[in-house]
Amino acid sequence: IWLPYGISNYKTIALENYIYVDKTAYIEKIENYHSPFLFFLRPRRFGKSLFISLLQNYYDVKENDNFDILFKDTYIGQNPTKERNSYYVLKFNFSGVSTDTKEQLEESFINIIRLAFKDFIKRYDLAYDYIIKETDKNVSAANILEDFFTDIKYKIDKPIYVLIDEYDHFANELLSFQFNLFTDSISKTGFVIKWYEVLKKATETIVKRIFATGVSPITLDSLTSGFNIADNITREEAFNEMMGFTENEVRQMVKETVRFPMDENDMDTLMEELHKNYNGYLFSEDANERLFNSDMILYYLKTF
Repeated sequence: IWLPYGISNYKTIALENYIYVDKTAYIEKIENYHSPFLFFLRPRRFGKSLFISLLQNYYDVKENDNFDILFKDTYIGQNPTKERNSYYVLKFNFSGVSTDTKEQLEESFINIIRLAFKDFIKRYDLAYDYIIKETDKNVSAANILEDFFTDIKYKIDKPIYVLIDEYDHFANELLSFQFNLFTDSISKTGFVIKWYEVLKKATETIVKRIFATGVSPITLDSLTSGFNIADNITREEAFNEMMGFTENEVRQMVKETVRFPMDENDMDTLMEELHKNYNGYLFSEDANERLFNSDMILYYLKTF
């Protein structure tokens, strides 16, 4: 069994003998939550992209035949929900948006959207090529998204689950170095707000669920006027341990991966060291279980 340091593709972990700390019970909690449109924030390197990939593989209609292989040893594999493999999944990852200039910012944002559409069309083998073509330079990100949703609803027979990874990555960089550009982009008249307004409109027709991750609530607060349908579950007790590792999870990982004998004293000494350096995250004032940063733990154990 291998440690999946740096791997954020759930299918790779499931199929290639990497250890996986089972977080699939949270799929059920999310599905049963009273809102279908959710934001969830965690620090960097905390397993957000892997969780996005988990949702993608679970809900994607294209992965229906692979369900038993991908989830055979997990909670959700033994307790599948009614919405399993029932969506077309549209995934955006905004971690690569360029923030050098306003023009590059918007152009990069649009390019990421186009690539997501292109991947969607190819993945589901849809007879639709409008969005892949180069469009007029004056067409906005919101226009492109609206055109896509308007046309694609006639091409598919199931609703869309929108996954957004690093929703605020570019905005955090702007906050640090180009505050004026941040206000221009995320303000009531900014192109990002307009894009989310179109996404909100699509929830009336083809988009049934949205799950978005990021680091900071500042951008989410700025989006409120244009995207006021989403719930922020970041600090809810029920989701405190959805990402990151508990002490019990770390102990089990050590037992399954360390290749030399360790007695209980050795384990306690190791855990004391890990607590001192990597433990302490608590995301809900009502929760008691403190968490380890998953990336730091995986790196430490890989070296250990």
